[in-house]
Order: sequence, then C-alpha cells, then structure tokens
Amino acid sequence: MHPTPSFPKARSVFSVKRHIRPLLLGAVCALSQGGFAAGDGLVSLVNEVVPVLTKQGCNGGNCHGKATGQNGFKLSLFGFEADDDYAHLVYEQRGRRLIPSAPEESLLLTKGAAEIPHGGGKRLERGSAAYETLARWIGQGMPNDFEDPARAKLLSIKVTPPVLTMKAGQTQKLTVTASFADGLSKDVTHMTVLEATPKGMASLDEDTGILTMGNQPGSLSVMARYQGSVSVFRATLPLGAEIKNLPPEVNFVDKAIFTRLKEVGMPPSALCDDSTFLRRVTLDLAGRLPTGEESAAFLADTAADKRARRIDFLLESGEYADTFANYWNFALRNRRVINSETRDLAHLDGNFVFHAWIRESLYKNKPYDRFVRELLTATGQSADSPPVTWYRQVSTQIQQIEDTAQLFLGVRIQCAQCHHHPYFYCV
Repeated sequence: MHPTPSFPKARSVFSVKRHIRPLLLGAVCALSQGGFAAGDGLVSLVNEVVPVLTKQGCNGGNCHGKATGQNGFKLSLFGFEADDDYAHLVYEQRGRRLIPSAPEESLLLTKGAAEIPHGGGKRLERGSAAYETLARWIGQGMPNDFEDPARAKLLSIKVTPPVLTMKAGQTQKLTVTASFADGLSKDVTHMTVLEATPKGMASLDEDTGILTMGNQPGSLSVMARYQGSVSVFRATLPLGAEIKNLPPEVNFVDKAIFTRLKEVGMPPSALCDDSTFLRRVTLDLAGRLPTGEESAAFLADTAADKRARRIDFLLESGEYADTFANYWNFALRNRRVINSETRDLAHLDGNFVFHAWIRESLYKNKPYDRFVRELLTATGQSADSPPVTWYRQVSTQIQQIEDTAQLFLGVRIQCAQCHHHPYFYCV
C-alpha cells in the first residue's frame, strides 16, 4: 500500500474539492503504477522539490521568484515560503500545472523541459535527477510535508573539501552534505545551488559539482546554498613565485597579509621611500599634502620608528578628526534638505551640533561600539543629544533598518521590502 500524503488545512481561497483532487488522483496513480516510489518513500516538498526548483533557477529574482511573479505564475524567492509555493503549484489555475495521473504531461515538466514554449527556456532534461524528482512527487499526489512533524529538519550543510590548493587544469569533485535533526546526513549536491566567484578562474559543473581550475593564479570561492543554509569552498591557484625579504610584521594585519601572500606565492610590493610614505599617509589621514617643512624634517629624521610616530601624530591631530568627520557626516546623511523646515534655525543648529559630535568622537578616539550605541539610542532634542539629528533624515522604520544594516553591518537589505531576504531566512 502506498503511503498516504499529508495535506495542509484548507485555505479560505481554495475549495475543499481542490484539496481532495490531488489526493484522489495520487491514490489512483499509485495503484495504477504499482507504487511509483515504492522503496524510496514520499518525495519531500521542502527538502527535495523546492530545492530542485531553486537549483533550476525557477524561483530566482529574475523569474517566477520576483515580487510580481512571471507570466501569471509566482513562487517565493529562493523557495523560502514552501507552503505558499505548494499553493501556487497545486491549486492555482484550477490545478492545471500538475497532473498526478500523468506526471510527464504536467505543465511544470513540459514547460521546464521546453517541450512546449517557455519564456525561461529549457530548465529540465528528461531523465535527469531533477526531472525525476519532480515527476515522482507529482505522481505521488503532490504530498505537502511543510507542517509534517515527521519531516527531517535541516540543520546545516557542508562542502567537502572546504579548502584546497590546486594546480592549473586540476579537477576537483565538490560534495555538499546536508545534516538533519534526526541524525541523517545526505548528499544533496544535485539539489544545491553552486556559484563560483570570480567566474573566469575556473569552470564548474553545477549539476555534478566538478570544478576544473583554469590557468589564472589567485583565489576562488564556490558558495553552496541549499534551502536556507550556506557553505563555502575556497581554492587557491598559487602564482608560484618565491617569497622572500618580507617586511617585518608590525601587527596582526601584517601577519594575516603575509601569510596569505605566502599561500598564493605572490611577492609583496617593495617598501616605498620616505617621501612617498609621507605624502600618502598625510593625504589619507589629514586630507592634505605635507608642507615643505614637514617633508624636510621627516626626511632628516634617522630614527627607525619615525613612520609609526608620524602615523600616531596624524591620528591625534585635529586634521584627522576634520577629515574623517566629513566622511561620517556624508554617511550619516547630515545635510540640509531644501524645504520650509530648513529655514528654521533649530534645524540648522541640528546640522552643526551633529557634525561637532561626530568630530569630537573621532578626536577623542571614542570606541566604535560606544559611537554606534549613542547614535542608535539617541532621544530628545539635538541641542541636548546631537546624534538624534540622524533620525531627522532616516525618519521611517524602513530607512532606519536599511541604513543601520548597511553602515554598521555591511549588509544591504533593500530587497526585503518586497520579498523575503536570503540573509534573514530562518528555518
């Protein structure tokens, strides 16, 4: 006896008949075919069907996953709402997209395989693992395990090997293994989205996970994405040059850089001369060129630590605070807007006191976490709490979230206004 598929509670927008239809047809199909998936169990909507659609690009932002869908068919972005996807696939258009009694005649498969016109082109190959997974699921009556407590819940994925030093032309098989809450581990490479960056360094067969390194030295990353989990493979093709005469390590940044240079076999640039160093560091930290007197004094100084002392001198100067206050002033949108409010002296004062607060924070070397905390928790009037002026420019919750994420977390989340954002999906 074929296992009975589980279905969600009927939604108000769908009739009871549309819930019963796939169940009945699936039962007929199972009996007529003698058990379509006998021995394999039911195909999982969450763990197999949706990942296959994601792998084929069906629910990407440039196809059916965009906010308005594509040609009347909408899927959630990257499959982050599997239950909604089930409704779109099974119930919309009077259920015409899927035919459990003849899975291969379903629009999902005939269009995906380009057997009939499809604006997205050919996405499925008859006989492929992806095609067969979808066909089996349809033939089983499209079971929905979204709310099934017995469904194996994904914990994480892992790419093996995680790191590798390769040679030009070398081939490596990448395997993506998913770990589930029930203790099961499964190879999901064929259902995982694999993206190589930069693309010109190697060729990647996204179906098999076979990577062939090109001839360009450098570093390559392959991001693996399955459901809401991500893992990364990193490869290096060394330049192969001899690494010698490295400058002395002054801090942990130098150590990290020199270690990486040795790994890729890339010699560092030679140390610049004193006049070049003085010009660069003065422009970077003070926003100006060094004076003639500063240049002469620096060149005449024979102390071994004169460069470090010059950096400290500039960081403690008011010029550093002035220069970087301008950068932060721009990033924090401290500007006047052309409207009637800008004629208010209190509005103008807010711009000036906010700038003064930023400059003072830099000049006194205020810890970064304290700077951010004072900004985000500011309340009251700008005269008493200058950072509250920031909220005048980012007055809506959406603006506040976007600016906070981009400025302090380095993440752009504008996409989340229209659909679920991949960085904030949680299983």
